[in-house]
Amino acid sequence: MKPILLAAGLFSLLWLLPVPARAGSDAFHVANWNVENLYDTADDPDNRYDDEFLPNNVTTRWTRARFETKLDNLARVIADMNHGEGPDLLGLQEIENRYVLEELARRLPGKPYGIVHFDSPDPRGIDTALLYNRDLFTLRNSMTHTVRLKWRRETRDILQADFRGPGGRELHVFVNHWPSRGAGIEASDPDRFAAARTLQRAIEHLLDRDSAALILILGDFNDEPSSRSIRTVLDVKPYPSRSGYRSGTLYNLTAAKSDQGWGTFFHSFRGRTDWRMYDQIIASGALLDGARIEYDDDSLWILQPEFMTESSGRRKGAPVPSFVGQEYYRGGYSDHFPIGARFDFLQPSPKKNNPGPAPVPAPGPAPAASSEADAPVLW
Repeated sequence: MKPILLAAGLFSLLWLLPVPARAGSDAFHVANWNVENLYDTADDPDNRYDDEFLPNNVTTRWTRARFETKLDNLARVIADMNHGEGPDLLGLQEIENRYVLEELARRLPGKPYGIVHFDSPDPRGIDTALLYNRDLFTLRNSMTHTVRLKWRRETRDILQADFRGPGGRELHVFVNHWPSRGAGIEASDPDRFAAARTLQRAIEHLLDRDSAALILILGDFNDEPSSRSIRTVLDVKPYPSRSGYRSGTLYNLTAAKSDQGWGTFFHSFRGRTDWRMYDQIIASGALLDGARIEYDDDSLWILQPEFMTESSGRRKGAPVPSFVGQEYYRGGYSDHFPIGARFDFLQPSPKKNNPGPAPVPAPGPAPAASSEADAPVLW
């Protein structure tokens, strides 16, 4: 906990410092955020769990005013990303439906955001989603991958979106929200193993068709970079790698920050508090080899604006949520900090016009003999 609390203000300041663009590249910014229970105020008759977020609920009193305050707060943080320009790809978790996404996107006028969303079978009715900058990316295909749990229990789908970016480069993006640790880490591990295997199968399908596929994985994994579900089942390597980057291998861009004690989720239990890196960005080696798209080293950030951060008490340094314990309304943002990174679309190196060896001049006529040589010598 200590590293992130002491450095929170400094890190927020560093986030504001400009990152120079690479020569011959088009930068794009990727982010992920679990926005914590973004429900509308309408009762969904097919989802009894949304009754917790209705105007007549005696605990939350989830009125239209509170809903719009939540949207305004989220939009303020998102607009603050990427030095005030907003992200180009934003993975989201805990979204109730497309309507709340449309209301959120409407509050983000900086970029023309498109929406990728499917209703998932999660019992609480919360989904994953993706906002993308339509000026930079063209959506070519989207789908979901169902995570099948034991005893036919249901959870969030894994969202896949396939894009074409500048120069015709294909980028495959996965948005995840793996099952929680609510039943305890060991008891719930098999659920996250199932999610990891589902994601792994989808990635293998891509790599079977293109061994150098450009793959970006975002999400709230409810596990950390060192957890078995990620390191062993999904077989993700830590970034940076001393041995280089292989196209078909996955690398966790958040691993080093996690090892240093950073995190996106403030966990408190029985008087003990710590930070956990549940929200992560994972990239295929083809995104890191400097060929078509490249990750900007050390551009990974955890956005901790002062206005979103608790300033005192036992939760000092933590994000300000909408509720504490679902009872005390704080009118805040989320119980997670957002995370992001910068990538570059690299321009192909211009082909040099190689003139080849200098041409050998064609032989010309032999030089004529000097007339002075043949002339009689005059004394």
